[in-house]
Amino acid sequence: MKALIPFIFCLALGAASTIQAQQTVVVNGQALAPQTVQQLEAYYQVKIQPGRYWYDPYCGLWGMEGGPARGGMMAGLALGGQMRANVSRGQTHIFINGRQIPQSERVQWEQLTGPITPGRYWLDAYGNVGLEGGPSLGNLTVLAQQVQRNASGYNQGKGNTFYRNFYTGTGSGSSSEGFYIMGEDWSYSSF
Repeated sequence: MKALIPFIFCLALGAASTIQAQQTVVVNGQALAPQTVQQLEAYYQVKIQPGRYWYDPYCGLWGMEGGPARGGMMAGLALGGQMRANVSRGQTHIFINGRQIPQSERVQWEQLTGPITPGRYWLDAYGNVGLEGGPSLGNLTVLAQQVQRNASGYNQGKGNTFYRNFYTGTGSGSSSEGFYIMGEDWSYSSF
């Protein structure tokens, strides 16, 4: 019986460790402090589900480990560790701020930009995009607004706009305050 007590204690510790791991928010391979999670939840008015996430501090995009971008938030936050190139399990040879994007995300981007040549690109929080080490090639905010104007001919860029491609599920919109782009499981906003 005495030999069984340490065994049961070890099982209990292992179960507690598993429960703790399931309740942890991990960003770029590092667990966030509960206080940091609470601050983010208060700021964004959302409940952050435990899980493993990636976050791009240069542009503010984020997603679940192994998946495409699912949203955008404030850029420049010191969250977790360094983002790995393979964090989205992409195989497109298209890198945005060092992260290789998956095919599903490439399709979403190309709905806005047209075909993207494999390579290494940077994207900032204002929507500027370019080749790594080079100048801006354009601005996604401006591009989204042009798409909106073209799609809503009657609006001619005045007031709020909205465009939804029901074939691809991609949507975008803009107002005098900024723009957003959204897909089935990701979004980016300049608001």
